[in-house]
Amino acid sequence: KIGSTIITSLLSLVAFPISNAFVAFMIAPTHVENLSTRTSTSLQGSAPHDSDRRSFLAKAASSTIGLMTIGGSMTSLPVFAEVSQGNSLPDGAAQFKRIINLKSDIPLIIKRVSENASEIDKKEWDNLSDFLRRLYKGGDDMKSFAKTSIYDPSKKKQADDDVKLLQKLAQAGDGPVSKQDAEGYALILKKSYDVLENFFELLRDVPDEL
Repeated sequence: KIGSTIITSLLSLVAFPISNAFVAFMIAPTHVENLSTRTSTSLQGSAPHDSDRRSFLAKAASSTIGLMTIGGSMTSLPVFAEVSQGNSLPDGAAQFKRIINLKSDIPLIIKRVSENASEIDKKEWDNLSDFLRRLYKGGDDMKSFAKTSIYDPSKKKQADDDVKLLQKLAQAGDGPVSKQDAEGYALILKKSYDVLENFFELLRDVPDEL
């Protein structure tokens, strides 16, 4: 039941894809508002000093920036500790989260290479090459997750096909990178995104036993 709840919650992000940064933006004002309410209550009846106001604003800004940083899809999350400490996701959920993050990053990279190709230097092309390695490893996550999440034989085969296709696309992406072909690179990522979309469709009827 716990696994099903995790998968259902994460699938809702796929059904309504929005950037993690936007999620953080939506959360941050509420967080700051709560800070403001507590601070204003404690200061009722006396005029706040300038130093108090500056201190509060600094704390509020720090909290907002912290949330935005955590929300960044390509930012690592240092809050995850060892599984033995009870602070990190179990393997299946961690794999699923990486697949979701991979899918959410692809449109951002497509936009970058499509609209700003002339600005991409060698260092950035190296980073784009690294993303292809991440894309390939995403196929490994999909394969492992499907083994414990998909039981229907036909869907399992489709999932295996998706894994193979995604990894072939990741390997094919080396061509556009070597030629610094932004259009070709974007095409590889668009096809990869479609593969991930299909994979998530296969997970919509995951049984409750998970």
